[in-house]
Amino acid sequence: MPRRIPLSVRITDDDAAFLARYKAEGATTPSEKLRAILASARKLDATPNDYAGCTEMVGLMLTPAQKMVRGQQKQERLRSDFIARLYERLPELVASLMTGPAASETPANDLLDFEDDIARQTFALIEEILDLGLTKQSRTYDPALIKTQLEPILEILDLIRLSKVKKGDKTS
Repeated sequence: MPRRIPLSVRITDDDAAFLARYKAEGATTPSEKLRAILASARKLDATPNDYAGCTEMVGLMLTPAQKMVRGQQKQERLRSDFIARLYERLPELVASLMTGPAASETPANDLLDFEDDIARQTFALIEEILDLGLTKQSRTYDPALIKTQLEPILEILDLIRLSKVKKGDKTS
C-alpha cells in the first residue's frame, strides 16, 4: 500500500457542502471522497486523447447516470430503448468529435473524412431511433413518444421530396 501523507486544506462552505453530498463508490468520509476525486482526476489525466481512450472516458462519465436510470427502470418496471440507444451510441459519437479529424498532409481530405464519419454515426443513430417508430407503440416510457416526435420530421421529409420533384431531381 502506498505511503499516505497527511494533508490539511481549507475549503469554502460550498466546497464542504459539495463534498458532503458527493457520492463515490466505497467512500463515506471526506478523506475517502477526496481520494476518490483525486483518483478520477488522475484517470482522466491519464486517458489517451485517442478515439478508444475518449470513448472509454465518455462512457465512464455516463456510467453513474446510466446506473441510476437502470435502477429506476427496474424499480418502476419500465424500459426505454430510446434511452438505451443514446447511452450506447453517444460515447462513440462524442469521442469522434473530441478527437477531431486526422492530421495528415491533406487537411481538406481529413475534414471530409471526419465529416463523413460523424454523419455516418449520426445517421446510424437516427435510423435506430426511427426503427423504434415502426410499431404502433414504441419501446419507450411513453409509448406514443416516437410517433409524436416523428410527425414534424415526416413533414420535413415530405417537403424535401416535394422540392426535389419540383427541381426535377429523380433520385428520391
